[in-house]
Amino acid sequence: MSSFFSFHDSLYPARKEALPWRICAIVFCMSHSVAATDVTFDPIFIDQTAGDRIDITRFNGKFKIPPGLYVSDIYLNDQLLGRENVIVRADKEESVICFNQALIKLTGFRISLLSPTQQDALRQENSCTALESLQPSSQARMVLGDMRLNLQIPQAWLNRAARGYVDPELWEEGSNALYASYDNSYFKQESGKFDTESFYSKLGGSINFHGWMFRHAGAWRWNKDNGNHYAVLSNNLQRDITPLRARLLIGDANSSGTMFNAFMFRGIRLATAEQMLPDSQRGYAPVVRGIAQTNARVQIRQNNALIYETTVPPGEFAINDIYPSGYGGDLRVTVTESDGRETAFIVPYASVSEMIRPGSYRYSLLMGTLRNQNVSYTPKVFQATVQYGINNWLTGYSGLLGTGDYLAGLIGGAIGTSIGAFALDTTGARFDDGISAQSGISIRGSYSKFISATNSTISVAAYRFSSSGYLDLANATQLVDLHQKKNQRPGTSLNRPHNRLSLTLNQQLGESGGNIYTSGYIENYWGRQGSDVQYQLGYNNRFQRVNYGVSINRAKTANYSETQYLFSFSLPLGRGSSTPYVNSYTTRSDDGISTQLALSGVLGEKNQFDYNAGVARENNGDSSGNVSGSYRFNNTQLKASYAQGKNYRSYTAGMNGSLVVLPDALVASPYSGDTQAVVQAKGAAGATIEGYPGVVFNEAGYALVPYLTPYRINKIAINPSGMALDVELESTVKQVVPRAGAIVKVNYPTKQGNAVLIHAQLPDGEALPFGASVKTEDGRDVGIVAQGGQMYLRLQDRTNRLQVSWGPQSRYTCLFEVNLPENTPKRQRKFQRFNTTCRYPTPAIRQEALAKAIQ
Repeated sequence: MSSFFSFHDSLYPARKEALPWRICAIVFCMSHSVAATDVTFDPIFIDQTAGDRIDITRFNGKFKIPPGLYVSDIYLNDQLLGRENVIVRADKEESVICFNQALIKLTGFRISLLSPTQQDALRQENSCTALESLQPSSQARMVLGDMRLNLQIPQAWLNRAARGYVDPELWEEGSNALYASYDNSYFKQESGKFDTESFYSKLGGSINFHGWMFRHAGAWRWNKDNGNHYAVLSNNLQRDITPLRARLLIGDANSSGTMFNAFMFRGIRLATAEQMLPDSQRGYAPVVRGIAQTNARVQIRQNNALIYETTVPPGEFAINDIYPSGYGGDLRVTVTESDGRETAFIVPYASVSEMIRPGSYRYSLLMGTLRNQNVSYTPKVFQATVQYGINNWLTGYSGLLGTGDYLAGLIGGAIGTSIGAFALDTTGARFDDGISAQSGISIRGSYSKFISATNSTISVAAYRFSSSGYLDLANATQLVDLHQKKNQRPGTSLNRPHNRLSLTLNQQLGESGGNIYTSGYIENYWGRQGSDVQYQLGYNNRFQRVNYGVSINRAKTANYSETQYLFSFSLPLGRGSSTPYVNSYTTRSDDGISTQLALSGVLGEKNQFDYNAGVARENNGDSSGNVSGSYRFNNTQLKASYAQGKNYRSYTAGMNGSLVVLPDALVASPYSGDTQAVVQAKGAAGATIEGYPGVVFNEAGYALVPYLTPYRINKIAINPSGMALDVELESTVKQVVPRAGAIVKVNYPTKQGNAVLIHAQLPDGEALPFGASVKTEDGRDVGIVAQGGQMYLRLQDRTNRLQVSWGPQSRYTCLFEVNLPENTPKRQRKFQRFNTTCRYPTPAIRQEALAKAIQ
C-alpha cells in the first residue's frame, strides 16, 4: 500500500488560508485517513448552506498529490525529529513518499532488520522506497498545508534514543555573518562645587565563517578629567568538534572552576560541551533498573509527582534518560504487569555538583598563559580535568594544574546514598621558585540532601581544610611576583585559608506558611588572628496579593563588621501584564534606618516602555528622589534616569542593542544574544515574532530573533498581524537547531498580490456552482468558489482574465475580467471588493450548461 496524504491540503498546498468561509465544512469531512482508492463525495450535507448549485466532482477519483520536492518537518510517533527534503513521485495512479538512506536514518529505523536487497535499495541515490514496503505496519502521511510528514513506526523497529535527542546532523552552523552588540551609558553628577562627567561603552562582536566563530569583547571609557581609553577584554576563536561532543577555543577565556579555582588565561582549550547532550543526559540522575515479567508499564514518581512513564517488554530493563531535578529526592518506581500485578521499589536520588550519570564522562584540557592575576609577570599554565560516572552511586574525578613554579594534583569521588550525596577530594600542591619551596594538602568535603518528609533542602554543606604549606594558584603566582620584586623574604606568610565551613538550608513551611532560608560561611587563615564570618537568615511569604520578606545579614572580617535588618514588600495595583507595582525596602544598620518606596511597571501594546519612580529617606535623615525609564524601539533601546538629593543631582542616558550583517541583509535589534536567527519574509514589514516582544520585521522583510537554545529544536512562529494585506505567508512556523553562537538564516516564502473579494454570477443571474475551480489564463489555480458565487483571491496583476470550471472533467467554463485600481501605498491597502458576471466562452457551452441546470 502506498503512502497517503491529508486530502484537503492536497487541493491547494500553499493556500490553506485562502479557503473561503464555509468551504471548511467540506474540508473537515475529507480530512480523514484515506487510502489511494477511488473516492466519491456526496454534496447533500452542504445543500442547506450553499444552495442547489454545487459541484464537487473535481474532488472525486484517485487520491494523490503532485510529485515534487517538499521541505517538511518530520514527526515520528508525534515527536518532532527535524526538517528534511521529502521527494514525492507518481507510481501509476498513486503517490509515493520516497524513503532514502538519509530520511530513514533520521527516524532511527533499525536498518539491520531489513533484508540485504532492501538495504541496497536505500543506499541507491535515486531510489524511491515506500515506508510500508520496509515495514508493513508503518505509515507515512503528508500534511502539505503544514509542510509536515507524519510517520508511525512500531517501537520494536526503532533504535532507542534519549528523550530530547536531536541528531547532530541537524545542528546548523548558520550563515557567514558579522555581529556587533553595544551598551552605552553617559553619566553626569553635580555635587556642590564639584561635578563629574563620564561615558562607558561595552562592545561585543563576532565573525562567523563556516563554523568558526571569532569573538571580541571590549570597553571604551571616557571622563572629562582623564580622557578616553579602549580596553580589550577578550579575543578568541571557537569551533565545535562534533565527534568528541566538545568545543575548541583558541584565545582568551576563563577556566571552568569545577575542581580548581577559576582563572583567566590566554591559550587553547578543548573541553566537553555539555550543551550538546540532550537535557535527559545532562547533570546527574540515576539509571533505574528492574525486571518485567510481561509487557509492563513503568511509572517513576519523585516527591509524589509522576516524572516518567513508559512501557517495556518482558525481561530486564534500564531507564537512563530521566531529567535531572536539582539536588534530588528519592525515586519511587512502580512496575505494572499486563495481568495487573504491581511491584514497587525505591531508587535513592541525591546529588552534588561533582556527580554525573553512569557511563558518562567530562573532560577539559587547556594550556596557555595566565591573565589579569595582578602580578608583574605572565606565567605559563596548563590544566587537565576528567570526571567519569562509574555507576549509580559513584563518580570519580581527578585533575592536574601547574605552572613553571607550581604543581597541584587532585583526586576525589562523589557518592550518592539513601541518606544524601557526599563528595570528598584531596589536592596536593608543591611550590618551588628557586627562592623558597613548600608543599601541602587541602581536603574538601561536601554534602547535599532533599528530605521529602519535611520538604527540606540541604543544598550545600562543605568543609575545606588546608595545611600550612598548601598554596593555591593565586597564592603561588603572588609569591613569585613578590620574590621577583625583592620586597618579600622567603617564607613570608600570605593570606592563605586554613579552614572554611559553608552551609545553605531551605525549608518550605507548608502550602501557605512561606519559606525560611539561611546561608553563610566561616573562614580563618594561616598567620592571622580571628575569622571571617558572613551569614543571611530570611523568611518570604505572600498574604493575599502582597509579597513580603524579612532578613538578617551579618558580615565580619578583621577590619570590618556590620549587621543589617531588611524588610521588603511588593504590591500590585491591579491585574494584568501592565499592572504597576509598589515596592518598598527598609534597612536598619549600625548607621541608622533608611527607606525606599518606588512605583514601577511597563506600558505599551508590546510592553515596550518600562518606568520606575521612587523616593528615599537616608539613614542620616536626608531625602532624595529618582525616576528612570527605557523605551524599546524596533532597532534599539533608549534609557535615561534622573536623581536628586541634598546637595547633589545626577543624570544618566544610554542606548543598547545589536546589529547583524549577512551577505544579503543588514538587521538591527534592541536585543543582544549569543545564538540567534535572522528571519526573512519578503514584504512582511510590520509582522512580529511570537514570544519575542519588540521583534518586528523591518521594511526589507528581516527580523532578528535572539536567545535561541543551541543544539535544541527552536520553534520560530510569525504573527502576520501588522503586515500589509497584499502579502501572504506560505507558512508561519518553522524549526531550527542552531549550534552555540550560530546565526541561522530562516526564510519564509511569501506571495504578494492584491487581496480581492469577488462576487460573480452567471448571465442568467444564478450564482456560480459551489466548489468550482478558479484559474488564471495560464492555468494557475488561484482559488475556489464559495457559497453565493463569492471568491477570495490573491491576484498579482492589476488586470486579470479568470476562468471558472465545473462539472465532470471541468466540462463547463465561464470567463470574467478583473481590473483593479492603481496600486496604493502598502499601509493603505485593504481587501478590494469586485462584482462581475461570468460569461460562457461559446453559445454551445452556454446552452449545454442551461440544459444541465434545468434538469
